[in-house]
Amino acid sequence: MKMQEQLSHLIAQTTTDAFVAIDPENRVTYWNKGAEQTFGWRADEMLGQSLQLIVPEVHRASHTAGLRRLSEGHQSRLVGKTTSVNALTRDGREISIELSLTLWDDPVTGKPAGYASIMRDVSARTKLETERDMNQRKLEEQLAAIEASSDGIAMTDPEGFFVYLNHAHCTIFGYENSSSLIGRHWSVLYSANEAKRIETVAMPAVFETGAWRGEASGLHSDGRVIEQEVTLAKSPTGGLVCTTRDMGERKQAIRERIRARESLLLTERQEMISRAVSGVVHDFGNFMAVISASAMTLSLKSQPRPPELVRIEDAAQQASAMLELVLRPNRASEADSTLDAKSALSTALELTAVTLKPYHVIKLNACEEDLILHAEETEFLRVIMNLCSNARDALPEDRAGMIEIRLERLHAERKLAKRVVGANPVLPCAVISVTDTGSGIDKADLGRIFEPFHTTKRSGTGLGLTVVSAMVAEAGGSIHVRSASHGTMFQIVWPLAPNEPPREEDRYVAPIPLLEGARILIVDDNPSVLDVILNEVLKTKAEVTAALGPYNALKTLESNAIGIDAVIVDYDMPDMNGVELATRIRDKWPHLPIILCTALNEIELKVAPSLFDDRILKSAISRRLNHALHRLLPAPKGKA
Repeated sequence: MKMQEQLSHLIAQTTTDAFVAIDPENRVTYWNKGAEQTFGWRADEMLGQSLQLIVPEVHRASHTAGLRRLSEGHQSRLVGKTTSVNALTRDGREISIELSLTLWDDPVTGKPAGYASIMRDVSARTKLETERDMNQRKLEEQLAAIEASSDGIAMTDPEGFFVYLNHAHCTIFGYENSSSLIGRHWSVLYSANEAKRIETVAMPAVFETGAWRGEASGLHSDGRVIEQEVTLAKSPTGGLVCTTRDMGERKQAIRERIRARESLLLTERQEMISRAVSGVVHDFGNFMAVISASAMTLSLKSQPRPPELVRIEDAAQQASAMLELVLRPNRASEADSTLDAKSALSTALELTAVTLKPYHVIKLNACEEDLILHAEETEFLRVIMNLCSNARDALPEDRAGMIEIRLERLHAERKLAKRVVGANPVLPCAVISVTDTGSGIDKADLGRIFEPFHTTKRSGTGLGLTVVSAMVAEAGGSIHVRSASHGTMFQIVWPLAPNEPPREEDRYVAPIPLLEGARILIVDDNPSVLDVILNEVLKTKAEVTAALGPYNALKTLESNAIGIDAVIVDYDMPDMNGVELATRIRDKWPHLPIILCTALNEIELKVAPSLFDDRILKSAISRRLNHALHRLLPAPKGKA
């Protein structure tokens, strides 16, 4: 028995738990080293003292009552069980302990002779458990907020494999839940080119600064491209935290509003011009061509000019101004408008840049000198914006693309792309190039891009380039186009303002060229106009044949054994217009030069650009026709 007591005492003294025994009067009879460490009192200080020293004041009454019930033979719910209670230390701190209580009876009286308890300080553990529970509740609240967010939120491990995606992230990419994405690499939600761009642009910033924000284009599960605003941050575990917002609907709405506004303006313009431009305008243009050309011829022969001739010239000038007002009523106050080309192009660049995808760029390369255009700013911007919009829509959907706007002075030796609208440039001029890296324009469509209502887009009216061609032609400029599989370039030649200082190469005025030996066929249904053109061409000493209508022209070509070197045709003629006549001529004589001489604006014509070698407005016959013939027939022939 003594050995057992020694062994029990040894165990009690070596355990870190507090082992305490009391008698029925609540006096301490045993106090081990674990109790000293837990409560701060030494054994010699506690032996014989009331256990109330370690019982918090609020619990002392219930503690005393419990001992009394045990002494009277009642059962206690604490005996034989482990429970958590609070206790006091020597310095007055209240700690949480786990207590296991037992008792033993007096063999003589059968009543409790003493009580013993093992107590363990669990304050640190309780604190940790409380903090854990608080953190758990906080985490659950945060997770609920993340799941309720309309922004997509996802997390990856250090290797980039998804470990968590909220519902919104799955929905943005077209997945019902995260089960099909957990464990997969983040790059599965992007095209190969876009994933590579993120790796090279975004990831270095994330690992250098901890975060990156920008735009990206993801892939929907059905293959659609998703325009996103993305924020990437480095997680504490070394992975990524990704927040994404679908910007597609908002950007599409902005683009649609811009396009709808452009479409409305263009449609209104088309309707206005269509109402004004009719057969009356064509006939009026013919009359004005006759009057202007006749007046100029008389002016050259009559020096000084008689007052009657001056009045005729003034009346013709006023009539031409009235015709211009009918065609373009909003231009009455804009005739002398000028603008700085570089500034206007900078504005066009800024307006276009906001509509581009994040992997598309636009840049401006402008010459150092200031070029002042003879143009109204709104009209010029609409021309450039139309070209930039078309360039934007031609860029590839899923990879990098670029639009370049280039501004430079046009020099006489400069080689341009094929001219499809307007006349040959008359210096001084600026040339504005809009080049894209898109897929280009099909050869079948290239000849029709300026036709009204012709479009290769899924949406749009097909009026954009039609109006552009009209504006450029009316401004006295020209449009040149080159397209291939790697992109398209539009070159706009625009006259400089009249007060632009002339350059030396611009001062030269070419004399009337001589075309001796050349045989020219002129076709028009109006005898007066036919006579004006004939007299103008005769100045070159060429041999001229006149045909009053298209069928007479075809008979002349068929019966002329010597051959015709060039044909000048009107557009609006009975039974067969100029385009139909030129088509029939091209079928039989494909290399014969054909010049269209008309009073109509570009927007009124449905003309394939490749059908005619040049286009001359009847109001410009005396200035341009013979030079156009000289360009097409550069080597005068000898007489047969």
